[in-house]
Amino acid sequence: MLEQGCVVRVTRTVAAGVVLALGVLGGAAAAAPGANASAADASGAGDIALIGDHDNPAPLSSGYKYFSAGPVAGAPTARVDAADATVTVSVTDTSHGGTASITMAWPARPGTWSLDFTGPDPEQTMKLTRGSAGCTFTAGSLTIYRADATATGDVAALSADVDGSCSISGGGTYSGARIRIADPDPTRLVAIPRATPASISTGALAGTPVAQDVTVGNTGSKPWKVGAVAVASTNSWSPRFKVAAEANHCTGVTLATGETCTVQVSMTAPAYLVTENLMVGGDAGATLVVPLRFEGYNPVEPPSSLTAQQGRASATLSWQPPSVLPRVGYRVYDTTSGARTLVASAAASATSVNVPGAGPRTLALVAANGTFAESTDVTVSPAKVDSEVVGNDWYGASQSVVTDATTSQARTLSLERVDLDPSRTLWVTPAYSDVRVCPVATEECTTVPGTTSTSDADTPYEAIWMPDGTIAFLRGWSSELRALWVVRRDGSGLRKVASVPERSQLAAVPTGGEVVLRNSRDDRLERVRLSDGRTTVVPATSWVDDFTVSTQGLLVLERRADPAAWLGDRVTTVMRLDGTGARRLALPAGDNREVVFDPTGTKVAFARYTDTYEATLWVARADGSAARELSPASTGWRDLKWSTEDVSTPGVSVTVPAFTTRTATLSVSATDADDASGSLRRQCRLDAAAAWADCGSTVTYSGLAAGSHRVTARSIDPAGRVSTEANRSWLVDASAPTASLAAPASVQTTVPTTLSWTAADTGGSGLATYDVRARVATRSAGFGAYQYPAAWQGLTARTMRVTLTRGSQYCYSVRSHDKAGNVGAWSAERCTALPLDDRDLAAGRGWTLGSSPSYLFGTYSRTTTFGAQLSVGGVRGRRLVVVATTCSTCGSIDVYHAGVKLGRVSLYSATTRTRQVLWLPLEPVTRYGTVVVRSAGTKQVVVDGVAVGH
Repeated sequence: MLEQGCVVRVTRTVAAGVVLALGVLGGAAAAAPGANASAADASGAGDIALIGDHDNPAPLSSGYKYFSAGPVAGAPTARVDAADATVTVSVTDTSHGGTASITMAWPARPGTWSLDFTGPDPEQTMKLTRGSAGCTFTAGSLTIYRADATATGDVAALSADVDGSCSISGGGTYSGARIRIADPDPTRLVAIPRATPASISTGALAGTPVAQDVTVGNTGSKPWKVGAVAVASTNSWSPRFKVAAEANHCTGVTLATGETCTVQVSMTAPAYLVTENLMVGGDAGATLVVPLRFEGYNPVEPPSSLTAQQGRASATLSWQPPSVLPRVGYRVYDTTSGARTLVASAAASATSVNVPGAGPRTLALVAANGTFAESTDVTVSPAKVDSEVVGNDWYGASQSVVTDATTSQARTLSLERVDLDPSRTLWVTPAYSDVRVCPVATEECTTVPGTTSTSDADTPYEAIWMPDGTIAFLRGWSSELRALWVVRRDGSGLRKVASVPERSQLAAVPTGGEVVLRNSRDDRLERVRLSDGRTTVVPATSWVDDFTVSTQGLLVLERRADPAAWLGDRVTTVMRLDGTGARRLALPAGDNREVVFDPTGTKVAFARYTDTYEATLWVARADGSAARELSPASTGWRDLKWSTEDVSTPGVSVTVPAFTTRTATLSVSATDADDASGSLRRQCRLDAAAAWADCGSTVTYSGLAAGSHRVTARSIDPAGRVSTEANRSWLVDASAPTASLAAPASVQTTVPTTLSWTAADTGGSGLATYDVRARVATRSAGFGAYQYPAAWQGLTARTMRVTLTRGSQYCYSVRSHDKAGNVGAWSAERCTALPLDDRDLAAGRGWTLGSSPSYLFGTYSRTTTFGAQLSVGGVRGRRLVVVATTCSTCGSIDVYHAGVKLGRVSLYSATTRTRQVLWLPLEPVTRYGTVVVRSAGTKQVVVDGVAVGH
């Protein structure tokens, strides 16, 4: 049922204009007969297409944050798809960039069509593509003035107007089109808004006053009357850039072809990145949108503890990150000549980078928070690590050699093929009969329960420690029987991960949860996930003789220079586990094997072979330089492992939102310079809690009371070193926001319609976004289920323009979200209806059809004939409303529905009034059938439309 005085709140839908002009003039090339799709250059000298976001007729505001840069304008091309019965009009903006296209029915019929892809007419379906995004128009109208085809079916001329809703992420509603091909009407020319520069990207230190001029011009053939100018932020709640009144020389100016005006945007630089849009409206059919990117920054804290390890063709730089990680990452400059030449960059999480080029040279490292925000230079410094290296001879006996002495004798251990646990206190060894754990101090081993072998099929073959302290091991003495297992030190959690025939050489991925294996059958390395056995091939790992994985996640690959010779030179390559960043270690030329990084990633140990079973133990820097012999003892060194003291204290940081609901999910980040990231333990405590509780990289607290809360976190490395505590506070908003929709007119006599609403949040976090839903009753059916268009969800403005279908009634409701994530209840719904136009009714004898902007939809039907009637069939409803003109000489009308006379309506008024809403009584039942409006006399009757209530 229609509600008089109802107000509907509408979320703002961003509008975009589509202006097209295309055609194939005489002499266009014909496509081959029978071709499924044909392309014809449908661009004449005056052809133009313009596609962009559009604000008209609503005023521009900072709420238009999702407008896209543009508009896109240029000479169009048309491609006809005969099989699909469509034509696609494409536009590439060669001046400002961007592409767009529209697909519509072809051949097309002149006339006006409501855009609705579910409609019966092919002209009702229209699609829009802008860049990589596309959509189908869901509402609006298409008016085709000319649609001429060549003899082969291509486009000869196309002249039309488009006005419709088409939701593209970042675009919203696209409306307004002018197509002018072979159309001599001079009133249908096209204006093209342009800006110089088309986008702005700059930066400055926080507190610096900044101003930038933008030249606005018109390159089209029609004068452009410039409208409002506004700035919208895409990364904050309100824009930072401002346009002062005295800096706006465009609003109200009409720009002829080639004319320009200027707008200046200005602000005081903040200490963060600003991404906004300068928008210039007007009557061009598309809004001019200029992206503004400004990088404001505080002084940037530099990295520290920089070390350089120069190789023959590259250097590895390693550093400690600053207390606050840079937002962008790190940059390396070559300053040898006094100039600054960028030679490398690294991600914000990186602590090392490969720098191409040979020395000697001077390198400077900076932390970067953006394109302009950089720290002061940090210079190179050397580093040393005290440690020992453990290896096995060809018979399996393990020996250790101290690495900080000039020369050292090997020390024999009572173990074989050992791997050091994350705490650096326990060895694990596959003793062939079982898996054993042995304290480093005592070497007194115990069997891990459940690992004792009973046959060749379950004999332990290799065993390693994972970063979390579990053990991964291979079973199967024969490679065809091999399987991957995991177990805890106490025997719990024993399970088979996967069958891995022909695999060997276990290595742990430092993040935990994966191992790297050599697949001898397929000649490659593979990563195997321990949770489900999923295997991923490591790229660029064929012809690998040996490999190790460093604590920092670098894959060390060893290959023979001549694969046919067992002895001879070998090449060692370092790369990431995804196969990227490969670089060659500058080890001394020769037969270098068993290359392994120490836990800090700053040294390598390797065995240098001179004969089949003769090798000496060496160490070098991380890039392979400065190699030196550790021990003159010659043996068959294999399976080298580092055994070092933990010398680094871990760090921890906590990230919390400003507001949450009663359930809060927080992030806890832990780092350590000489421990695998997966080995670090995190602990958290909430508010005044005295006890620490283990937490992961994220921690969730539920059932929180409203108000302020504080989380404290710390990290502990496997050696027991504890980080400095980090804490953060936030507010819990436990109250859902409310929203109320303003009532629109029960019957709309103007279009389009704008909904508006109010909202409130008492919980403290503040309002964030709004959702709108609607029920729709068409003229022939009752209300359907609620509809939730994507473009109506997550709105930031408190108004929304909607396009209504003639003869339909709409009931809207709204709800709000606050910044904490609370969602309010749906508001009471408010209803409105858009009448059928008089042109939607069949006119009998005696009616004169006229047009004037004074009438709804610009048309009316007039009669002075007694009994003259207008009718429309298939109408379902309980209450009818006639929109008509009243005057001192106007007569009366009788209204019938489904054969029942509903009443007589007088059209008399002392003065002439158009678009008058005249209500019929509410019927006791819903009727279905034909609606008839009949003149009750010979006095003038002017009918504008009929609305249907339910």
